[in-house]
Amino acid sequence: MKESVKHIMSFLLITGNLMSCSEYLDVVPDDTPTIDDAFSNRATMEKSLFSCYSYLPDPADPYYYPAYFTHYDEFHFGTSTWFRNAPAQAICRGEQNTNAPYMDYWSGGRGGTSLFQGINICNIFIEGAKAPKDITEVERNKWIAEAKFLKAYFHFFLLQLYGPIPLIKENLPLSSSPEEVRIFREPVDECVNYIVQLIDEAAEYLPLTVENPINEDGRITRPIALAIKAKALIWGASKLFNGNQDYKDWVDSRGKQLIPYVYSKEKWEIAADAIKEAIDVAHSANYRLYTYNKATSPHTYNMNDSLVRTMTPRKAVTDKWNSGVIWSSMESFADGKSGITIGTNTSNMQKTMYPIIVAGDLQGGVSHCYASFEMAELFYTKKGIPTDEDPEWDYEGRYKPRIATIEANHQSYIATGNITAAINFDREARFYGNLGFDRGFYEIATTTVNGGKSFTPYLSMRSGETGHLQNTTGYYIKKLVAFETSCSNGTTVLPYAGEDYRFPLLRLADLYLLYSEALNEVKEKPDGEVYFWIDSVRSVAKLNGVVESWQTSNFPNRPADKDEMRKIIQRERMIELSFEGQRFWDIRRWKLAEEMWTMTARGWNNAGSTPETYYTLRNIATARKFTSKEYLWPVKLSELRVNTNLEQTWGW
Repeated sequence: MKESVKHIMSFLLITGNLMSCSEYLDVVPDDTPTIDDAFSNRATMEKSLFSCYSYLPDPADPYYYPAYFTHYDEFHFGTSTWFRNAPAQAICRGEQNTNAPYMDYWSGGRGGTSLFQGINICNIFIEGAKAPKDITEVERNKWIAEAKFLKAYFHFFLLQLYGPIPLIKENLPLSSSPEEVRIFREPVDECVNYIVQLIDEAAEYLPLTVENPINEDGRITRPIALAIKAKALIWGASKLFNGNQDYKDWVDSRGKQLIPYVYSKEKWEIAADAIKEAIDVAHSANYRLYTYNKATSPHTYNMNDSLVRTMTPRKAVTDKWNSGVIWSSMESFADGKSGITIGTNTSNMQKTMYPIIVAGDLQGGVSHCYASFEMAELFYTKKGIPTDEDPEWDYEGRYKPRIATIEANHQSYIATGNITAAINFDREARFYGNLGFDRGFYEIATTTVNGGKSFTPYLSMRSGETGHLQNTTGYYIKKLVAFETSCSNGTTVLPYAGEDYRFPLLRLADLYLLYSEALNEVKEKPDGEVYFWIDSVRSVAKLNGVVESWQTSNFPNRPADKDEMRKIIQRERMIELSFEGQRFWDIRRWKLAEEMWTMTARGWNNAGSTPETYYTLRNIATARKFTSKEYLWPVKLSELRVNTNLEQTWGW
């Protein structure tokens, strides 16, 4: 077993991730300094398994997770100097580089943790897990399956960022020859196949559900494994990796084509079958699309139907153990003996996004993460169609001030008698559940009146008012802030109390929309099966199906056209999964970054004190520069010097 230390040292040398043996052993409990001791019994074995989990990237960290602030089209920020210097913003400014890459998940550093280290630790666990005697074979096989899945997931995460990667199937022994340790990046198709193989091996031994959600939420189950398998296949089938002519000349020294440039429809067929299997297994585990039910909520409020509809997209994320979340992050905890910290803390994330409702809220001005203005444009009208396709919605006049009258029937969303922008009227429920805006209500438990039937106060975001401060776009993110979080009662500042929840890594709605997407690619033209899965998601938002909705639009035949239906599905994913860390990955695999990430960032004029001056659109940041090489991130140059068989990422 002690040979494992030599194995990991050998691999870290060839990848350039060399660290001392003592540094490696930091992930093993302090009082068990050898690999043998790490697997001496069930208790130490479990701590070693948690060391594998500890390498999961944290989706609730807006500063260091790649999906949030590396672009302007979903999130924006205030005036925090520290945040402007964060790795994500460096990437957004076009400063990614090969000398010292930002968010380096390959070598580790500048906001990233080396996932190859995580893979090596998984390999050691899989080997060492055979040793303990005080554990049942059922539990041993389950833990080994969890480690195999994590190993597959780390490969998948790297694949999404870098494309072709080395496949670390086992740790190399110290006796390996120089040629054996100079590993290659393997073709994307081989990477996908290996990820699928690992997950298939693991799935057989994983449970359908965890036995104790309170203590085991976030531990890997069969529905999680099959869903990630399906996602890996979706990536292999998507435009970035399937028929991408940009990579036609990307061939390594062996003559291997690293990304196929010839399109394969069969990949979509295989992916579709895998998604359907994942959905079926999720259903058998009683996962269902989430709808907020005030009658059964642990916090019951006397909300009207309009408010219930806006609560659904928020609660779908923030309600613990709800039926729509297949995989959520573990609750953050640190083991005092091992020094291992795993899980996420969403309270800190919420604090960065919480609005200023009453002067003095969140002393220190930490409210500095906002929704982009483009997100306000994205959501549908109340008819479930884009604003520029609804003949009854004033698209040209959407930026003009408009008064909220009783006749407008917006009492649940906008303070009656107040003026806000026309763009905030007559939108779908997800608009009001996702976004906070000037003169709009921002529902939290401590601002309820009439038993929760209505909420006060509304946000006041113009110059000289309590809520404008740093907000540069005019829109707050409401979706990620739990309703139970408190900071204000509407008139008095209260101590900030974040209602921590477990961030959703994967929701059932995600799989439904992926299945519609895959079926649309497989079929010659969209049909009822394609519509069924996207319509199921839309029905939760109380919207009609796409065919019926588009009959009321300026372009009634769009859902019947395969290319147009693809755009509809993509927009539905961006709306339904907004702010959940999914859009970044989708934009890249769809190869839409040149279009989506190069728009000039805009916002209302927060120096304006009147409706006429505040509701003036202005540019707040220059357009992000994006070149096609940035679809995949670079490998650190020092890695290439150590291992001459490694190819630099295309374009870098």
